Amino acid sequence: MKRALFLAILLLSPLTAAAQKRGITEKDLFGFVWIADPEMAPDGSQIAFVRVTVDDKKEGYASSIWIARRDGSEPPRPLTNGPRDTAPRWSPDGRQIAFVRSTEKDGKPEPPQIYLMPAGPGEPRPLTDLPRGAGVPEWSPDGKAIAFSSGTKPAEIGAKKDPTIHESDVRVITEAVYRANGIGGSGFVDRDHPSHIWTVAVPAGTAAPAKATQVTSGEFSEGTYHWSKDGAQIYFVSNRRKEAYYYAQDSDLYAIAKDGGEPARVASIEGGIGNYSLSPDGRGERLRGVRALHYIAEPLSAAVAELYQLCRMHA
Repeated sequence: MKRALFLAILLLSPLTAAAQKRGITEKDLFGFVWIADPEMAPDGSQIAFVRVTVDDKKEGYASSIWIARRDGSEPPRPLTNGPRDTAPRWSPDGRQIAFVRSTEKDGKPEPPQIYLMPAGPGEPRPLTDLPRGAGVPEWSPDGKAIAFSSGTKPAEIGAKKDPTIHESDVRVITEAVYRANGIGGSGFVDRDHPSHIWTVAVPAGTAAPAKATQVTSGEFSEGTYHWSKDGAQIYFVSNRRKEAYYYAQDSDLYAIAKDGGEPARVASIEGGIGNYSLSPDGRGERLRGVRALHYIAEPLSAAVAELYQLCRMHA
């Protein structure tokens, strides 16, 4: 009897294991957890990152800021509650973290704003309040100011809408590319509100937030912005051609004084400049770009050589 029971268990075990294994289904996506945008603390001891999950209604994503010890001595812990917190950035002294948060009003997400909070215990507080929101924060080297992007126009700040005036939702399309991924609402590209660089002073202690100042202007958007090592300038990448989607990617690197003015083109290659970083001594820039490969006739090594020469020019 015992031998028969043992044999029956052996025969059932593979069937049980097979029943436990199954292919992935679309519902499994609701249980996924993603980690994004990790940022190392200045002293290298901690890492701030974005934890992304599917929201409770399974209609979108929920994101919050978490912190983990670099040596793994402690489990990661939540720093914010979300549900729409992104882009954590450490202050140069490692005492504060700036991040982007979108709150909710009447059941709808509000334009994202920059918030500040201590790296340890404490509550976040808003640093910006712009009608069209604020983008990824970038600390100045001395920690006294933060650069960010926004499509807000100065005239829109503080302006109140007249409830008696009906705002038409009719759109007149005059360009070939008028919608894009990653844009809230219906995804329409708003050419009347290009993304420009702004700065805002970091308040001391519990002082009230300062008024944000627009640094760049004009009809073209700017992105990938970083402060110079001395904090006197802000570098950014921009494609300054109208209806640039008709051409191969060709963005250039510019620099502008922190208080605004006319931007100066720092570097240009046949193709788009992507990520770049300043040398540790602040004497030059190291660039990484992408050549317009579908227009290239020479070997790729020639493109690499051009980038190398470009880096040496600015060393």
